[in-house]
Amino acid sequence: MGRPRPAAKAATEGEERPSHAEVEQRLREHRATPLGECGEEPDPRFTFANERTFLAWSRTALALIAAGLGAAQLLHFSFGGVRLIIALPLIVLGAAAAINSYRQWEGNERRLRLRLPLSYSPVGKLVAVGISVIGLAAGILVIVDLIAK
Repeated sequence: MGRPRPAAKAATEGEERPSHAEVEQRLREHRATPLGECGEEPDPRFTFANERTFLAWSRTALALIAAGLGAAQLLHFSFGGVRLIIALPLIVLGAAAAINSYRQWEGNERRLRLRLPLSYSPVGKLVAVGISVIGLAAGILVIVDLIAK
């Protein structure tokens, strides 16, 4: 099977982490470099983990878009345009999650290759809040529609 690869080097107590400005400077220096030529080849386990995260976000984005299209086609309310109030935010949220999933994958892959700290993405929180707001709005619209009938 070959010998095991070393784990990614983590900052230890005696070692200082690079500042945010230093990290951004190193990323700017390598932004135009093709990903395969950027830095060193990371441990494949980290690359595969990064790819699995990307694929999970892609599935989430696809599910949001499918839910939005389903809402646009299958929901029936007495008020005009209510389907769009539910469907469009789901589709937009799915598109935003898809775009961000690639950006996060590429950014984290570049950071792995340059041995920089990984970045945090607020998209998980955005998706959770977005789904909650859309769900609450859908519930209110269903109740209003039932009362109006």
